[in-house]
Parts: sequence; C-alpha cells; structure tokens
Amino acid sequence: MDVTIRAMREADAPDLFEIYNQPAFRFGTLALPYESFEAVKKWAEPRSPRDLHLAAEANDRVVGAAALRPFYGRRAHAAEFWIAVHEDFAGNGIGSRLLAAVIDTADNWINIQRIEMTVFTDNTRAIALYEKFGFVIEGTHRAATFRNGRFADVHCMARLHPPAWP
Repeated sequence: MDVTIRAMREADAPDLFEIYNQPAFRFGTLALPYESFEAVKKWAEPRSPRDLHLAAEANDRVVGAAALRPFYGRRAHAAEFWIAVHEDFAGNGIGSRLLAAVIDTADNWINIQRIEMTVFTDNTRAIALYEKFGFVIEGTHRAATFRNGRFADVHCMARLHPPAWP
C-alpha cells in the first residue's frame, strides 16, 4: 500500500470525522460517541503554532492521523501526542510511520526531550507500538476513566531523548 505522510489540511476533516467515529477509535481513546463534525474538526486543529498535525494518505483518502502537542513554560521540553488509524487500514504499518514522523520532528526539529501519553492497559497493540519506539510504562492510573459501563486503568508511558538521560 502506498501511503504518504504529510501535513494535515482542513479538507481532511471529513475523513478524520469518519475515523473518530469508528468504534475502535472511541474504545481506545477518551472520545465520546456522537461527537459533532464541528467538535471533531476543532479537536483536530492545532492549538498552537508549535503543534505538528500529520495525515497518512492512501488513494486520495486520509487513513490515519497524528499530532504532537508540545507543552509550555517549565514543561517546554515535553510534549504529548495522539495517533489514529482507520479500522480498515490497521495492521499495515501506518501507525508506525506516523509515530516515526512524530518522533523525528520532536528529536530533530523542535528539541523535545520527553514525549508522553496515557494508554488503556488492555490496548496491547498500541502498547507494543509505543514500546517498539522506546516508550516505557512509568506507572498505572487505576480507574482513570469510565468506558463501556466500567472504570478502566491506563498506563502512563513516555520516551526520553536521548535515551540515556542523566
């Protein structure tokens, strides 16, 4: 499959809306069902000029997306990120390509030393992807969120650059 990683465009919003409303995406994130198109579009917009928003495009369609959102002030060396891949294209390396682009930008362009996120403890595919790129579990938040009528735990994961932090 020929996939191009590029900057996100406003015209990508309908494809992002489709991904955002897929059950697998909602199950693996804090997204709620029945989000409006406007809410999803706003969620996908950069919040600052330092944000990086990427799209994975195949056959003139967005099949995945990612964002890197650096923090400010005393946390300016750190950032959070998100990744989404269309259910029909999962398992084709799109998440890996998006995460590689996010990390390359963080390490080589904007001097981010720490990338962090939380992930549901039962999301083994995502955890394996993150570990492949050097993320480690730093802790677990018990009953961190409510999902499918039950409380769910999340792992806090982070990647430090350079890996041999003092």
